[in-house]
Amino acid sequence: MDLQFQEPGSSREQEQQAGEGADNFRARRLSLAKGNVPGGSSSDSISSPANPAARRQRRLSMSPEMGAKAVAAPFPPEVVGTYSCHGVEPGRSAGEMMAKINQDRGCVCYPFGVEGEKTSALFCVFDGHGVCGDKVSHYAMHGMQAKLEQHPLLASDPKTALEQVFIAIDTELQTDSSIDAELSGTTAVVALARWTQGGRGKVWVANVGDSRAVMAVQKGGKLKAVALSEDQKPDTPAEQKRIEKAGGFVSPPEEEWGGPAR
Repeated sequence: MDLQFQEPGSSREQEQQAGEGADNFRARRLSLAKGNVPGGSSSDSISSPANPAARRQRRLSMSPEMGAKAVAAPFPPEVVGTYSCHGVEPGRSAGEMMAKINQDRGCVCYPFGVEGEKTSALFCVFDGHGVCGDKVSHYAMHGMQAKLEQHPLLASDPKTALEQVFIAIDTELQTDSSIDAELSGTTAVVALARWTQGGRGKVWVANVGDSRAVMAVQKGGKLKAVALSEDQKPDTPAEQKRIEKAGGFVSPPEEEWGGPAR
């Protein structure tokens, strides 16, 4: 299988300083999205940014653990499956833990692309973070499949199409007043698979943040995991150099609660 990798996208987060105390725990550990989002709202009403009338009907399957009702998947469950669970965070009292809302989102879109063709499928996973992380990841999930399918370069240049759609969704989130993304965001890993007439396949993978894609390859009767993406973390040598060259800075991992570098 031929693979083409996208270079890690530009970081869209910077460090946010906040006060101490249990009430400020979330604020202290969250990253700040670039730019301010006017009129932020906690509304649960989120719709795809694409024009619904311009989209064709297809099957989009989401895991019930990821916030959707169970529906018939476009692939056999022994081929495609999902698993997700909510996390926890420190409570107001010492030793107390509180459940967090599940901010994971994921989908499989098939058929994907040109009307009438069943040669492509799209696989997406998003891991939201922050107070509105579930809304951001939900927005990104719907925006990704809608915008990418309508992109004029999807058939001829999937790499460029993926890069431009990632940037477009990030830009929209900065100005969409229905979601307060100032202190919230999401990772993303997206795989576009395409099969040829000869039965061979090709996959394009794009990612931002530390969500990861791997592929199981059978060799000698055993399955071996092959990485399809490289985690984008601010303290890796290349990424930290890029951030600092652009005038930013990278803070070390948080010792108090074990958070990552930001």
